[in-house]
Amino acid sequence: MLTEEEKAKNRQEYREKMKKRAKIGWFILGGFFFLLIFGRVLWGPIGVNISYSRGERKVQIVKIASRGLIWKTWEIQGIMAPGHGIATTYVWSFSIDNADPRKNEILQKINNAYDAGRTVNVRYEQKAGSVPWRSKTTYFAKEIDVIQ
Repeated sequence: MLTEEEKAKNRQEYREKMKKRAKIGWFILGGFFFLLIFGRVLWGPIGVNISYSRGERKVQIVKIASRGLIWKTWEIQGIMAPGHGIATTYVWSFSIDNADPRKNEILQKINNAYDAGRTVNVRYEQKAGSVPWRSKTTYFAKEIDVIQ
């Protein structure tokens, strides 16, 4: 049988052990929420420099917009070209990279195709992340060919 002093000592040790576990649990939970909230912000500058994929899409441009309160970026939306087994309308959003030295040339080709109602072949590069001063999407137009 335990004496009252031993029982009190055991209770005190148990309380200290539980406080330590609670501190560790709150630390882990806080770290999880920090990563959950700030993960996108932290990933953007890293992911924008990592190439995820490259490809081509045929689209008809339906929207060209310069967006942003602080950093203006060119955001474009196009409808996927009908045919080739596409039965539904799919709107695809992509951006012109503000860091691209050919930005004005690409934008001019897109504007000309938009004004003429032509379909364009967009060669793009998809990045693993995005930052607001370069684009809103992860798709960056690299080359535009107007389809006759």
